[in-house]
Amino acid sequence: MSDLYNDTTNALFNAIDIKKTIESNNLNNIKRVHSGTANEDTLKDLITDVVYFLENLTEQLKETPDENI
Repeated sequence: MSDLYNDTTNALFNAIDIKKTIESNNLNNIKRVHSGTANEDTLKDLITDVVYFLENLTEQLKETPDENI
């Protein structure tokens, strides 16, 4: 597997750890601050999106031959 695959899986595991940390410290409902203002997105929403993206990217990289990366 490529370095990109290894880096992506490492980022995924880190994101999962962050998600668990947010959950265990009851930080799920803290509102996102974007450009200085709060909006409807929460920390849970944001980290869920990151984990979803990294899971999908990891699967795509697993299916891609190394020479194409």
